[in-house]
Amino acid sequence: MSSDQTSASAGDATGEPASGPVRARAAQRADDVVGLRGSRSLSRDLNASLLIELVRRLGPISRAELSRQSQISAPTVSAIVAQLLARGTFSEVALAPSSGGRPPVLLQLNPRAGFVVGIKLRSDGLTTVVCDLDAGVVATDETSLALVGDPAAALGAIEEATRRVLRGAGIARSKVLGVGIGLPGVIDSIRGTCEFSHLLQWHEIELAAPLQRRLRLPVWVDNDVNTLAIAEKWAGDGIAARDFVTVSVGRGLGLGIVIDRGVYRGAVGGAGEFGHVIVDPSGPECECGRSGCLEALVGERALLRQVSALHARDLGRDELIAMAAAGDEATLQVLADASQRLGLAVANVVTLLNPELVIICGEGTQLGAPFLDAVVAAIRDLTFAGLGKQIEVKVQQWGDDAWAVGAATLVLRESFALPGPDEDRRAIWHRLEA
Repeated sequence: MSSDQTSASAGDATGEPASGPVRARAAQRADDVVGLRGSRSLSRDLNASLLIELVRRLGPISRAELSRQSQISAPTVSAIVAQLLARGTFSEVALAPSSGGRPPVLLQLNPRAGFVVGIKLRSDGLTTVVCDLDAGVVATDETSLALVGDPAAALGAIEEATRRVLRGAGIARSKVLGVGIGLPGVIDSIRGTCEFSHLLQWHEIELAAPLQRRLRLPVWVDNDVNTLAIAEKWAGDGIAARDFVTVSVGRGLGLGIVIDRGVYRGAVGGAGEFGHVIVDPSGPECECGRSGCLEALVGERALLRQVSALHARDLGRDELIAMAAAGDEATLQVLADASQRLGLAVANVVTLLNPELVIICGEGTQLGAPFLDAVVAAIRDLTFAGLGKQIEVKVQQWGDDAWAVGAATLVLRESFALPGPDEDRRAIWHRLEA
């Protein structure tokens, strides 16, 4: 490859430093793609995509540093940067300190150069967000609708909510990079299908293809907990980690697994169904139809059932959180039992996978210390050979739109990836055209 062709990568669009193995992978990708198309324009697309990703991760950054990091010649960097400035993709923000001579001008990515839509599907509706290129929330929309057993209603609601939230935010479709959808269940992320969701009672439902036809936008679909892991890898606590897990706690329990910086989905997209590990075969019936699943013992419905029985009245999530915060003795005992059981299960995950980081997230984190302290203690104390003492455990502050923002990062991750030879892998700078 010439010095003007891409021979390095800013990483895998998930935060990996631009170092030896990554440069080699990027170079091979460029060689493969150029070989397929034999196109100088594709070489330019690879270079531009690489510079955009470097500015996204490292900005503000100078042109000289971009050339050094990317190993692309300075004249080529300057020419591409000029085009991206003219399009509004980059902006010049400051002058860097100078060691002599003219101080370099620093570049950063314009977060409003493009937008993405993220959608979280639930049994009772969907949350939709529009995010900028920094994954900052620009607009939100809530739809209440029974989706259990009715995927057709979901497709219609997704289309309507997407159009409504973009219209309300004043964002043209031409500025939208795509739509990401997260939902519970076994998801084939390659085909964009829901193979099975016990919460939604869906079987082999196509989502990406029909929505792409309706919206005329790229659509990506994944398990909802995987989207949280992707969000953490993209711009959260997992950005520097090679191996980590996200544990979501709420109505359901889920596990997002990142191994060697990539999400592990298993053979058919079913990896991480943490809540449906059977821990007590004689235990209560789970929503999935089996008995003794972890979710049936420590999920939100199980906690509400137990605390409601002790207080002889039906309680909701907000009341459960308030009673835990107020120190209600019966509530605290239920939470203590559940957190010890959950902590043991997470400790077993740590023993199996040996991650460097565990991120606990989901609505259940709102229960606070009475629930979470015992989980963290079990991770520290109950792993083999003290593995839990060597890892970092983070508890995320939870927001109502966090699931949908996670889905939006599906689009960001795909959009900032290196381009390929087909239309679905168009270089991001073409998709960010003004």
